[in-house]
Amino acid sequence: MKKPVVIGCGNMGSAIIDALLKQNMFTVGDFTIVEKQENAFTQKFLKEKATILDRLDRLPDDLELVILAVKPQDSKTVLTEIAPKTNQKTMVLSIMAGISIAAMESRLPRAQIIRCMPNTPCSIHQGMTVYCGNSQVSATFFQLAQQILGAMGKAFQVTDEIMIDAATAISGSGPAYVFFLAEALKEGASRLGFNDDQSDMLATQTLLGAAMLLDQSPESPGELCRRVTSPGGTTAAALNRFAESGLKEELIKGFKAAFQRSLELGQK
Repeated sequence: MKKPVVIGCGNMGSAIIDALLKQNMFTVGDFTIVEKQENAFTQKFLKEKATILDRLDRLPDDLELVILAVKPQDSKTVLTEIAPKTNQKTMVLSIMAGISIAAMESRLPRAQIIRCMPNTPCSIHQGMTVYCGNSQVSATFFQLAQQILGAMGKAFQVTDEIMIDAATAISGSGPAYVFFLAEALKEGASRLGFNDDQSDMLATQTLLGAAMLLDQSPESPGELCRRVTSPGGTTAAALNRFAESGLKEELIKGFKAAFQRSLELGQK
């Protein structure tokens, strides 16, 4: 197994490391972590005997597996500094938002590059990740990427990079849409007379239970919705109000707006 180098050890970088350790794909000692500023994550992994570096020039030559988990604005500097240490066998897995494969190839022309879009539930190993690779990626690297990203939840490959931007609008931003709904449920519960703790429990457990049922049921979301909705009943009253306001179409317009914004950010 190739020795992983993780560049950037914030929330997502540390989540990837934790997931790979939990799946026993690597030991802590296998990891070299580059993080310019010490934080709680690097302190934890240092105690567990990972190699922690604060500068990229201290990395060894002939890098095998590089996981890029830095902020997009740091991409040019990071890619330029690691370029001399990469070759045709170097596998680069990037979770940098908005940084295209072409942009990475321009600085790492010899490397096998996979760009992916994870989401925040990856931090609890319940994430959704979509990924796409350049023409140099081997079947072995695609298999390894599926293992790495699948360790954080679920993952699948796309062949057209524009689908990464589409995934950004759905699964990448999607947790915020769910949290927005949770906030509305909680506020609604509060206005109907429940106290704050009760409102929070009602909103959270309702969403959690519904999500688990959706995941485990063979039925479609539409059919599950119909099963809850009795003609002329309480659920129908709410759904009719949503339909009258055009809520579903407004949500879809929001998803499209997120998609367009992802495309715009990728062009900067």
